[in-house]
Amino acid sequence: MNSFKKGNIAVVETKSVARGIAVTDSMAKAASISIVLSSSFCPGKYLTIVEGELGALESVVETAEKLGGRHIFSSFIIGGLNTKVIEAIGGKPNGTLDALGIVESMHIAALINSADIAVDSAEVDFVEFRLARGCGVNSFYIITGDISSVTDAVNNASGFLGEKGSLIAKKIIPNPDREVWRWAKSTLCRC
Repeated sequence: MNSFKKGNIAVVETKSVARGIAVTDSMAKAASISIVLSSSFCPGKYLTIVEGELGALESVVETAEKLGGRHIFSSFIIGGLNTKVIEAIGGKPNGTLDALGIVESMHIAALINSADIAVDSAEVDFVEFRLARGCGVNSFYIITGDISSVTDAVNNASGFLGEKGSLIAKKIIPNPDREVWRWAKSTLCRC
């Protein structure tokens, strides 16, 4: 088991882009947090993910729920998350060319938790982390590392998702073609 730095995030999904932006602004002003991701996604929803101390996150989620009201689709806090997951969500991927692992789910919270399991259980890096933007609102991540590590990480993550009933697909690609690798390192889904 790898030991990495841990962090905490709060995730807020709204049913309205305009309300989502307003909620995000209020969250940023309510406590000392950092915005990891703030973006609209199909169809007309808004996703905000912030990082901070648990007390601050509890405060910003409460603020979001008050301001968002019936427009809040979901909100949750995940504590003790591997910072590699947080960095990947924020668009700071890493990786090598040895093997690719792709894990896909329909549930954001379960996918984030499975990513934490993946990086805690094997020496892998993220190439892409896509949370419910386009692609029919499915979410996925792509990891890389040596074939053994990618296999372990994908199997551990997909096992967790399978138990939750939210695994859509998992794939392991040993020694990916350079063109496949080039496109995997950029955004796979441009919708």
